[in-house]
Amino acid sequence: MLERLLLAIINAHTTSETEGLQAERLQTAIAALIGPAARDGQDMERALLFMLRQRRRDVCDVEMQALGSGAGSPRCATRTVPELATLAARRVLGCATAGEVQATARVLCEIFSKRGNACDVAPDHVQEALEAEAVRRLCDELAEWAVPTRP
Repeated sequence: MLERLLLAIINAHTTSETEGLQAERLQTAIAALIGPAARDGQDMERALLFMLRQRRRDVCDVEMQALGSGAGSPRCATRTVPELATLAARRVLGCATAGEVQATARVLCEIFSKRGNACDVAPDHVQEALEAEAVRRLCDELAEWAVPTRP
């Protein structure tokens, strides 16, 4: 129904310059009224995973800088969720126009916030093994100095 109504309005206001562009004008009008076309769920999941990884990297960078930085070094900061969503819209989803980037970033922000910044990420068994090995080495080192540790 919406398409018919919009097409009737477009046809009523077609000029010689816009003749033959009805389909494009209709898609533009629909996108302006109801937002961009829904993206494939898998694409959105990839974008959300990208945002989560970037967020974790930012937090790690800040923590690492805090451990080894002096008072005079500039502080890096974690990017906001809207900044990450904009980046994901451009890099992962390939949005080009400002309107498309803004609309997609808004949707990504909503989903990211609803999930509590936790996306379904497959466990990284290699990372877990490395962490377990590091803890074991620390416990062994502490045991040599007779410092009690919990297993």
